Amino acid sequence: MAYIKQKANFTLIAVLCVFLFSCDADFLESWEFWKKSSLVVAEVGNSRLHLNELKETRSAGDTISRDEWVRRIESWVDFEVMYREALKRGLQKDPVTQKLIKDSEKKILVDRLKIIMYDVVETESDKELQEFYENNKELFRLDSASDSVSFMPFAQALPQIQSMVLAEKQKQKEKKWLAEVKNYYPIEVYPQYLDSL
Repeated sequence: MAYIKQKANFTLIAVLCVFLFSCDADFLESWEFWKKSSLVVAEVGNSRLHLNELKETRSAGDTISRDEWVRRIESWVDFEVMYREALKRGLQKDPVTQKLIKDSEKKILVDRLKIIMYDVVETESDKELQEFYENNKELFRLDSASDSVSFMPFAQALPQIQSMVLAEKQKQKEKKWLAEVKNYYPIEVYPQYLDSL
């Protein structure tokens, strides 16, 4: 009996696979629509703007009027129409455009890599922050009309200090990581060609 159930399940799965692979693209797109839990608020051709995507454009705590939501939808529609028109005109085949796309792709991937790398940077200790403040006090100098020099108090400068210390740690971590990873790639630099610049 278990063997028959197993065969029936396998047959059902096979039939479903054949059905899905034989469906045309329009049906599959509509199937994708039903799989999404969010309502569609705008469409341009087969591109859809879902309510949850629209909500993602709102910053935390912001209250947005209905008119502003409508403007955001119109902006999305305008962008999609312009994108389709660019494709229709073949701009994606232009060599300059292809280079821009490739450069943008590289930048996005490097930025994502940095986010992953920086996610594990150690947090700063109070002692470390205080030392940074003392060693870089000139960065927190306040302009004053009097002859005496004054500095921003540590507590007031703390957010800036934390940001600076974190940035320095990220820079050091990246430098160390790059020194290790560069060993895995063949790298050649030809400074002799700089004379032609």
